[in-house]
Amino acid sequence: MGKGGDLSRVGDSEMMKFKGYIAFTTLLVISAVVFLVGVTLTLLAVFQVQQSLSHELGSSSYGLAEGCVEDALLASFSNDTYNGVVDKIYPEGICTVLVVKQVPANIWTFDVTSTTATLYYKNLQVSILRGGSIQILSWKQVE
Repeated sequence: MGKGGDLSRVGDSEMMKFKGYIAFTTLLVISAVVFLVGVTLTLLAVFQVQQSLSHELGSSSYGLAEGCVEDALLASFSNDTYNGVVDKIYPEGICTVLVVKQVPANIWTFDVTSTTATLYYKNLQVSILRGGSIQILSWKQVE
């Protein structure tokens, strides 16, 4: 045996050549994983902001449509000949009200389209029974 249990190591010099390569490859793999996680989190945050903004603008457009329906209901209560409004302008956007009357049954249907300044739109359809008072038969959002 040689000195104090030293065994000759075959291939040590060849392994030393690859130590830098293994460290560099490990660094590249870890960096790629960290980069992908960062990009994924950033994209998720951007999509969440877009979805939140879209919801807010859609709610604004729906509120405008409801306001237009309420204005049309008030106008129909006081005016038997009310036929709707084409492109009534509000600060929030534009509304179009179309009234379809079923004369014998005295049922009026309001088709309301609202468009906000951000080009979001909503369509509502409201049916009423018009007699001495107004009775709402249906109120729905249509696509």
